[in-house]
Amino acid sequence: MRSAFALLGVILVLTGCATTRLPPADTGPVTTHHEARRYQVKIPTHDGITLTATVYQPELAVGDTAPLIIATHGYGGFRAKRPMSIYGQTMITGQAAVHAWRAGYWVVFYDQRGFGGSGDKVNMMDPEKEVRDVSTVLDWSLAHLPGIAALPDGAPAVGMIGESYGAGAQILASFNDPRLRALVPIAGWHDLAGALAPNRHVRTSWGGALLTVPPVTSGFSTQGMRRPWRSMITGSMNSEVRNILAERSPATLCANGQRPQADALLIQGFRDSLMTMDQALDNRACFLDGGRDVRLLGIQGGHILPWPVQSWSGKPLFNTDRQINCNGHAEPLEDLILAWWDEKLRGAAPHVPEMCLALDYDEAITPKNFPTATTPFSVSREQVHIPIAGLFEGFMVPVDTGYDLVRGIWRNADRRALTPNGGLGRPRFIPLHVVERDDELLLGIPEIDLQLAGTASVRSTRVFVGIGVQHANQRRVRVASEQLTPLPGKGLYRQPLAPVSVPLKAGDRVGLVVYGYSWQYAFNPSFWWSRARFNGQVALPIVTNGWETRASR
Repeated sequence: MRSAFALLGVILVLTGCATTRLPPADTGPVTTHHEARRYQVKIPTHDGITLTATVYQPELAVGDTAPLIIATHGYGGFRAKRPMSIYGQTMITGQAAVHAWRAGYWVVFYDQRGFGGSGDKVNMMDPEKEVRDVSTVLDWSLAHLPGIAALPDGAPAVGMIGESYGAGAQILASFNDPRLRALVPIAGWHDLAGALAPNRHVRTSWGGALLTVPPVTSGFSTQGMRRPWRSMITGSMNSEVRNILAERSPATLCANGQRPQADALLIQGFRDSLMTMDQALDNRACFLDGGRDVRLLGIQGGHILPWPVQSWSGKPLFNTDRQINCNGHAEPLEDLILAWWDEKLRGAAPHVPEMCLALDYDEAITPKNFPTATTPFSVSREQVHIPIAGLFEGFMVPVDTGYDLVRGIWRNADRRALTPNGGLGRPRFIPLHVVERDDELLLGIPEIDLQLAGTASVRSTRVFVGIGVQHANQRRVRVASEQLTPLPGKGLYRQPLAPVSVPLKAGDRVGLVVYGYSWQYAFNPSFWWSRARFNGQVALPIVTNGWETRASR
């Protein structure tokens, strides 16, 4: 997914260096001095399509070699044709690619089919098109670029990076192409159908972005405007789309006994409202099953919808953290990515931890594994009104802030004794746990065992649930990591929710929050006026001090 700034960048980076035609490369170290430069190339594919790419050539002295990084963009994006471009300056893939080039790496940054200067239409990561194109770009690079470094086993030292759509390309390609050795998938998917439609309920705000953003950046050449894809904008995902998405998901390959053949540094955001953290955890399990070295940086950002759907994060649609605290101090994300490639492709000492999980934009912890402990709490018979509960929640922030300012006049104002609120115009909040110490964390995977009923039909009884956090002395209830899961009809729901990460303080209340309307599913709520009732159990991932050491900036 791309930001609005990236769309503006289409206009700003139309011009560039002239396309360079290269002879086949000599193998081994270079025999002449090569100045650092960049140039544009065209790469033919197996089916007659031309991909455009920018080659970033590092400075190479006589006898030098350099590892190779393949870089590509996200859905709706385009390559960084120069370091001083929108993509090269504001998107983490571009930032890391330019950083690697300046550190002495070859970088080939290409436009995927239907985007930028490449031909064909957008085929939504077709295995015989976009996925196979990764190997085509690698074939071309190894054939035409001199001085590619070799690993101790004699294989070329090749890494790859890309976010979202580009993350999917490299993970899927790694199942078939063993030459990819050090991946950096950012905000990628494991089960694409599950990411786009949890509980088979389409995230229609993202469905709308899928169908409107890429036509602008791809010259209206995307397949997404055609049936059956456009059904997603209204909330349905038919079996044809589901089967197509399964074909383009690591989940299907892993279930069939296949495994990726590369090591991977997975980067995923807790606040990502499209590719949630569980997608990275499932990918991690598949890499580990294949005996690969896989590490996880759990950041906060990723696919973030604009306010008032989600709180402002710096750029709309896609925004990653600038830095993360993994080793006792804050480090830029591109430095950690370069350290990963240096370790895997240059033999440097390990620097990136096995796992680093951001609690917010300032704090992080470095556990060996993702926490799995939960504490169960009972939920008695509660109700929420459909569809207005939560409809205007994004606009209530100033009201809550003003209320807190007035209430703050009184000393020791404590909201822990207040009864549950909401359910009519605002979402329903059912507090389940009161934090007594400053060293508790809400970190892990919540689980629900809820029976949903109501006054309307089965399909018209539709709510959206998450974990709510009401910080001490504050009126506002925040959805933990802004993750809401649809319960799209009457029935019993026994399932995990999206992973969350929130630091807690004494006096905070944690519980279940239920919306009758969510802007994340803007075109797919129930508009039938009714009441939904629910009861059952919620398991909260409360982690206390002693589980891991906290580190702060």
